[in-house]
Amino acid sequence: MKRARAMLISFGMLLAVGCGSKNYEYRIEQTISRMKYEKRLDENLGEAVKGKLEEKNIFIRPPKGLAGPTKTFQLTAIEPGRFDLENTFIEGDKQSLHVLARVDQPKAPAKKGAPPQAAAPPRGDFNQEVVELIRNASGAEIDLSQFKQETKQVQGRRQSNTFLAKTLDLSAKEMQIYLFGSKASPYKVALIFEYPKAQKNAVAPKIGLCLENFLVGDPARLAFSGGETDESGDGGAEAAPPI
Repeated sequence: MKRARAMLISFGMLLAVGCGSKNYEYRIEQTISRMKYEKRLDENLGEAVKGKLEEKNIFIRPPKGLAGPTKTFQLTAIEPGRFDLENTFIEGDKQSLHVLARVDQPKAPAKKGAPPQAAAPPRGDFNQEVVELIRNASGAEIDLSQFKQETKQVQGRRQSNTFLAKTLDLSAKEMQIYLFGSKASPYKVALIFEYPKAQKNAVAPKIGLCLENFLVGDPARLAFSGGETDESGDGGAEAAPPI
């Protein structure tokens, strides 16, 4: 009886050591995988854009090679006040990224004695207005009903970003459009990538990584400060906006 009990204890100890060893090996594998992924990010993406994007808590690492934002929005002329943010990033004739955003924030109370502010232009549905803007700028027959839901999962995290996506064939070049944020979300963002068709194979992996690492709100604020997004949560992701 004592011998059987001793054998049972020994077996339990070996099992515990084995489980601990497997857990350690798993964590090592995960760390190495994450390091490789971070290296891939650095090889394909630039640094996170500060300025107004950081002020609005929108974290974007543009594809490597893109410079900006430019002084003026390059896709088309936009009526002042239509969006809260209009940025363009360009790499010569190789690629470009246009960012449009609206962020619902509490309005600051008017200062005593300050002149009344000019009324902002009327705003419609964000997605519809972005699509109309692209249709007018490109001449393409594009409608919001053509967009399909796409989810980008971040490697090693439970975070995912869900977009409404559409690729436009514009003869010599392509345009990839990604719309983020539901009607109930305070963050509504459009990421519009342009590139010559000859550059597609070089640009496509960069676009995918850019979308995977896109963040808004508190996760974006944490990323800008050099912290990691919460791996146990969804990283601020949400369902795709309805079409």
